[in-house]
Amino acid sequence: MRLANSTVKYFLCALLALIFSSSLGYLGANPEKAVPMAAQKVFTITGQKITDAVLTGWVVSLLLIATIRKMLRGGPQLIPTRGQAILEGVLSLLKSIMEPIVGKHMFKYVFPMLIGYFFFILINNLSGLFPGIGSIAIMDGETPRFLVRPANSDLNTTLALALVSLFGWAYFTFRYAGPRAVFHEIFGNKAEKNEISGAVYYLLFLVFFVVGFIECLSIIFRVVSLSFRLYGNAFGGENLLHHMIALSENLQNFSIIKYLSFIVPLPFYLLEFLVAIIQASVFTLLVSVYVGLISNKGEEHEAQPATI
Repeated sequence: MRLANSTVKYFLCALLALIFSSSLGYLGANPEKAVPMAAQKVFTITGQKITDAVLTGWVVSLLLIATIRKMLRGGPQLIPTRGQAILEGVLSLLKSIMEPIVGKHMFKYVFPMLIGYFFFILINNLSGLFPGIGSIAIMDGETPRFLVRPANSDLNTTLALALVSLFGWAYFTFRYAGPRAVFHEIFGNKAEKNEISGAVYYLLFLVFFVVGFIECLSIIFRVVSLSFRLYGNAFGGENLLHHMIALSENLQNFSIIKYLSFIVPLPFYLLEFLVAIIQASVFTLLVSVYVGLISNKGEEHEAQPATI
């Protein structure tokens, strides 16, 4: 009961923060000007350009690490603290969803990568709803130069996540499923020899081998689909909030509804809250499916590093 009460309290605080952030508005918001697609430079380190999206990603990552360490201060305990109980509940929920997809034998190896994806994407998506993110800017003439923006609204961030997922998929499948299983899944003959004639069976080797090259192209294009799906939703949501806040500012010119204008962006904040959770779940589940397509074949044995 105490945990439920505290959860409700924190949710109400978060809701008030959303209302407050919507009333702040985007500095220099203009309904005729969209948020710039390219991330903007904030400063440089040894000649390396640090953009507003990169800066937000760093800050969010550090806060996420610090929060988890604080929730588990003193290490895991037999009688869990409130923070440990919350983390264990979330991890148990994610385990129940992902374990049947990747398979029991692969789960313990790939689960740290999957939960890392989920929390990193989720928190970075939600960061766009906090006051200051996407609203703190320096005016460069008539164009606002943002200092902090959601990390996932930059294609470089989502592309990096997709590339890491591709290399992670290759590492886990080759190491624990084995090169033979990977080769058979992509190029191997999936037909049963005793169910078709011999000539057709051997002809299917050529067919599946050609199909394997198409499958290799689809594996490469996973990077495109994962990165652009996440980027499109994050960047589109940022533009949506930008225009809705600009609309609420314009409504303040009308005396009748100016005191209710702050309500206009609120439904879209709640919409983006749901989209943030859905996109983090979709990205993580897709990576789980890619791993499970090869590794989860119903084996009951424990996975061991494959030998070449």
